[in-house]
Amino acid sequence: ESDVSCKDEYIDDETPQETPYVPNLEEEFGDAGAQVEVLADEHKSLIWYLVKQVRPGMDLSKVVLPTFILEPRSFLDKLTDSYYHVDILSRAVLEDDAFTRMKTVVKWYLSGLYKKPKGLKKPYNPILGETFRCYWLHPNGSKTFYIAEQVSHHPPVSAFYVTNRKDGFSISASILAKSKFYGNSTSAILDGTAVLTLLPRGENYMLTVPYAHCKGILMGTLTMELGGKVTIECEKTGYHTEIEFKLKPFLGGAEQTNCISGKLKLGKETLATIDGYWDGVITIKDRRTEVKIIK
Repeated sequence: ESDVSCKDEYIDDETPQETPYVPNLEEEFGDAGAQVEVLADEHKSLIWYLVKQVRPGMDLSKVVLPTFILEPRSFLDKLTDSYYHVDILSRAVLEDDAFTRMKTVVKWYLSGLYKKPKGLKKPYNPILGETFRCYWLHPNGSKTFYIAEQVSHHPPVSAFYVTNRKDGFSISASILAKSKFYGNSTSAILDGTAVLTLLPRGENYMLTVPYAHCKGILMGTLTMELGGKVTIECEKTGYHTEIEFKLKPFLGGAEQTNCISGKLKLGKETLATIDGYWDGVITIKDRRTEVKIIK
């Protein structure tokens, strides 16, 4: 209701100052292989107390968890783990061949899975309206910016946007975090589809994510794995990739831990196969040329 026009207000012609960011110089990684947690006796009794509050099939989003199984950062921060090698997408934008672009997108997708904490930890649930932002500085001097916000509390929905206008790509998604309790195991499910856009190409890639499966809550060793089938699809080019994250079988050995397999297709034709370990070495075998290795 002010009588002052926006045109009459003083406008600073100087370049606005950049928002301050704090450099993150230290990273802590868990070892390759099974992701396990050994609980102290006093912690086991608390787990039993929590288990008595739930029943099989129940959603755990409203259950208060003890701090010793929590990772000291927010889920909005946790989502950034997938973008530590986002500069790979800069190369995907420059590829003229659609098949090579899909292979490069798959390489980026799998490269973000290796970053995991030591032990078995769950990030803190964000509060409504909480935000997290950061950026990655690439070797070519460009920056990829990330901004996330908790847009709903019940149900818990996190929205995020990733952009690098200089290199020509952006990613956006809204993720609904759900969890299910099955007795001796529980699954954390991220329900939602991320949209990766290669801006100069006008291509949208639809991506889904695996679920995290934790077993050994009551009996055995507390272990976390990734499971389920995910897809990466580009409607414009017709290429799509299917990847299965395999849970370790009951009688399986260490060589069957964190295995993945998949196929890169054009229509019904399989052009490349994917095999390896999501926290180790993965190979994409091009049926027409050579084998590419992803670490």
